[in-house]
Amino acid sequence: MNTTATGTSTRWSAIRLLAISACLALVACNDNPNWSNAQPYVRIGGTIEGVYGTVVLTLNGVAGEDLYLTTDGKFQFPLALPIATGYQAIVKSTPAGETCTLKNDTGTTAGPDVTSIVVQCSTQFTVGGTVTGATGPLVLQNNGGDNLTVNGSGKFTFATPLYIQHAYNVTVLTAPLGQSCDVSNGSNTLVAPVTNVAVTCTTLPFTLRPLPAIYTTGKAINYGPSRAGGPPASELPTVAQITQDLDLLSAAGFNLLRLFGSDAVSDRVLSTALATHPELKFQTGIYLEGPTSAPACTEAVNDAQVAAAVAQAKKYANVVAVSVGNETSFAHNQPIACLAHYITQTRLQITQPVTADDDWSFYAGLTGADYLPDTIVPLLDFVSVHIYPFSNSGPANCPNTPPNCGNWKTWSQTGVAAGPARAAAMMNDSLAIAKLWFANAYNYKGAGQTMTNGQLRPMTIGETGWKARPTRPTDAIEAVSGPAIANPVNSKWYYDLLVGNPLSQAPVLPIPAWQGSTQGPATIFFFEAFDESWKGVDDGWGLWDSSRVPRYALCGTAVPNAPTCNSTDFYNGAGYYH
Repeated sequence: MNTTATGTSTRWSAIRLLAISACLALVACNDNPNWSNAQPYVRIGGTIEGVYGTVVLTLNGVAGEDLYLTTDGKFQFPLALPIATGYQAIVKSTPAGETCTLKNDTGTTAGPDVTSIVVQCSTQFTVGGTVTGATGPLVLQNNGGDNLTVNGSGKFTFATPLYIQHAYNVTVLTAPLGQSCDVSNGSNTLVAPVTNVAVTCTTLPFTLRPLPAIYTTGKAINYGPSRAGGPPASELPTVAQITQDLDLLSAAGFNLLRLFGSDAVSDRVLSTALATHPELKFQTGIYLEGPTSAPACTEAVNDAQVAAAVAQAKKYANVVAVSVGNETSFAHNQPIACLAHYITQTRLQITQPVTADDDWSFYAGLTGADYLPDTIVPLLDFVSVHIYPFSNSGPANCPNTPPNCGNWKTWSQTGVAAGPARAAAMMNDSLAIAKLWFANAYNYKGAGQTMTNGQLRPMTIGETGWKARPTRPTDAIEAVSGPAIANPVNSKWYYDLLVGNPLSQAPVLPIPAWQGSTQGPATIFFFEAFDESWKGVDDGWGLWDSSRVPRYALCGTAVPNAPTCNSTDFYNGAGYYH
């Protein structure tokens, strides 16, 4: 028994000796804060989640005490701190694309080990790639947003990164003019930075679509069916009202009608015409509003107009052409690039020829350097200009006024004796000015073009007319009375000057048609069929008044209740400036 006890005592003595030696060595080093025989030390830790790659943490910024974490779970810093010591956990570094946030990361040690620090990491990657073949700016989108303009071929990266495991979908919002762009490697789930999206742009073949035959054989007019509040009041004429209008227009020989917008009204007109007057054909319109900014060119109203116009062109066989915009150069409510965008967008989706109705001054290059037709005409199948000699003035920046840009002050003809002779001189000169303005648009050459507008494309007149009654008494030309210049007789006279008058009525000789003549318009849409009271001071241009009573311009036609033409003086009662 004593031997055993002695052996045991000897072993414990050796262990205590080693422990004391180790303690003495540690105290001698005096470089380890984890050792103290006076007070306890506390370890600091917590949990981490969302780790991608290696996240480096440090405690109180102490050098050499970094903690490298590569997986989710619990962690504990190697450095222990005395009681009543402040601490702060810090994210020292993360992999590219990863962001880590801290919760409960600061405090003061008080007793048990700290296990409440939470590190939440999330990883985001950018999406990008390469554009090839682009001849101009294009707009890309990721997941339907984050618009990115790429100025031609080259590398691109979207500005907004996406979280790992999230989907991305790269699409083309706007292609360069005259081009189509396809996307490959554009959709997937993010697991790493994306650099391989490929956008390939190709130039579209432009095959000029000829004018339908009715543009050279038909009789054209602008038609607005509104009878009361019009578009501002969201008026929707009834089928019976539209049918009455179409009956009257058909009786007058009009078989090519221009509509201004694409909406419920135009849909009802087209469907009614197809059912009751299948011989009638239509040039529909897309009414563009603003403001719109390039290069995205997105506006809910405009997008709805384009979508409706495309749907109607595909649905109704009586749609023979589509016009994009109506005098957008006057409104100047969107960059020229946006007009080009809407033209291209429309033309790509339909088979009918496409134009853009605008004032002659736009097509003559007179509406400012930032609004030239140079990029527009090559996108069109034909050019449609608006011409109104019945106006106060030509464009402000027209050169050499009046030779290039005459107006009513030049055709007032006050040098001719007052009476029928002055009226005749005035009306003939108004036609001369209309021809001059048309020629300015016809002969304009865009930058880099060797051919004029008229040589490049067929040209029509989308709007021209003569007021049948004064509605702007403050305008000098409309203030004239006894007789007024805004007069049903003058309206007929101007119309006959445009499309011809085969009748021989003293003292007026037969009038040859300007429409269809050499360097003349292929067709002329007269403005307009019916008065529309909602237009206020801009009303009074109709061949019928708003009650559908025919005016003198329709004399001698098969229109119900048409006036009788004056048999001795065809234009008796015409107004003239005095």
